[in-house]
Amino acid sequence: MTLEAIVDTACAIAPGNLDMATVARHLKVGVATLYGYVEGREHLLRLVTERKGQLQPIIDRGQSWQDILREHARSTCQTALDWPELLSQIMQGGVFGDIEARYLEQLITVLGRRGFSPGRALELYYSVNQLALGAAVSGNYLRAAARAGGHQTLLNQFLASQPAHSLPQLQQALAENPLPQVLGDFKPALEHLLDSSQPDNPAGPKRSPNPRRK
Repeated sequence: MTLEAIVDTACAIAPGNLDMATVARHLKVGVATLYGYVEGREHLLRLVTERKGQLQPIIDRGQSWQDILREHARSTCQTALDWPELLSQIMQGGVFGDIEARYLEQLITVLGRRGFSPGRALELYYSVNQLALGAAVSGNYLRAAARAGGHQTLLNQFLASQPAHSLPQLQQALAENPLPQVLGDFKPALEHLLDSSQPDNPAGPKRSPNPRRK
C-alpha cells in the first residue's frame, strides 16, 4: 500500500461518492489502513483535487495562439466543474507546484513562438483563468440551483418573501431575462479578450487565419 495507490483509487471515484470507506473497499483494505497514509476524508480530497488540477501540457500542433488559449480555457473550466473543490484549493493558495509550473512554462513557450513576450503570455494566462474559473463557479452554482428547482425559482422564491412592490428593477430584470445565457459560459468573454489581444511581435512566425470558434 502506498499513498500514490490511495490517491489513484480516489481519483477514479466520483466526487460525490468519495469517502474513506469507499476507497478502502476499492483497495480491499480496512479503513484503518488508510489512516496510516492520510489524515481523513478532507486530506484525501485535497490530494485528489491537487491531482485533478494538474492540466496536461498544451501540445504545439501548429494551431493559432487563439486556439491555444481556447484549449487552456476549456480544460481549466472543465476541471473546476468536475472537481469544485479545486476552487477552494485555489482560494487557499494550495494548487501550484512542479507540474503546474511545467504546464505554465510550456504555455508561455508556445505563445512565445507566436510572438508573445513571456510577461504578456503570463498576463493572458491569468486573464483566461479568471474567465474560465468564474464560469466554473457559475456552472457549479447552476448545478446546485437545479437541485432546488433552478436559478429562476430560487430568485422568485426570494422575491415572494419580500414586501409587495419592493425591488421593482430586479423583478423586471427577471421577467425580461430569467436565466442569463452568460451564466456558466466563458466563451463570449473569451472571444472578446482574444479579439482585443495581439502578439508583442506581430512579425513573428506566421500562422494561418483562424476562424472564431462557437
